[in-house]
Amino acid sequence: MYSAEVLSQLRSLNWLALEFRRLPAGSLEAALVQRQMEAVRARLPNSMLGYHDRLAARGQVSAAQVTESDNCGACHLKLPRGLIGELSLPGRFGVCPNCGVFLWSGEPSQEPAKISRRRAATKVSHA
Repeated sequence: MYSAEVLSQLRSLNWLALEFRRLPAGSLEAALVQRQMEAVRARLPNSMLGYHDRLAARGQVSAAQVTESDNCGACHLKLPRGLIGELSLPGRFGVCPNCGVFLWSGEPSQEPAKISRRRAATKVSHA
C-alpha cells in the first residue's frame, strides 16, 4: 500500500472513530460506522494499525495536517524546516517529533517555489 493510501485510511479511521463516539450506543448509525471502521482497519498494514491503536488508546488522533504556520495539527509544536520540506513533496508524510502523530501537508509552502526557481537556474546554466 502506498503512503498516500495509508494516510488516507488513517484519516478515515480517525474521522469514523469521532463519529462513532458521537452516535448513541446501539443505534443503527453506530453499527454502520462500526462496520466501516472494521473495513478500514482491514485495509491498513498491521504495523500502522498498531501505531494508530496506541495513539487512540491515549485519546490522540493518528494523523494530523500541518497548519499554515508550519505547526503540528495535533500538538501545535513548531515543526523543523527539514520536516516541512519533506512533507511538501507529493505523497510524503512524516511523524511529529513531539507527539508522534503522522503528519501531512495540505498545501505546498513557499519553499517549493524557491526550489523550483533554483532548479530553473540550474537548467539554464547547464544548457
